[in-house]
Amino acid sequence: MWISPAFAHGSGGVGSAGQQGPLILLGVAVVVISLLFDEKKWRRRKQRLQNDAGQAAEAEQKILS
Repeated sequence: MWISPAFAHGSGGVGSAGQQGPLILLGVAVVVISLLFDEKKWRRRKQRLQNDAGQAAEAEQKILS
């Protein structure tokens, strides 16, 4: 039976899945952290837009009064 060089050096078969585990975990961590930062930016933007809308409404009321 012939064994391919890739399989003989451990880059294939059952052992290869365990070697990629930390890389997958790192990728998941990067995605989760980026989503948390994006959510933080979105909340700040939403709050700023609400503040701007409130200030615009107050200014309009002063003009109309």
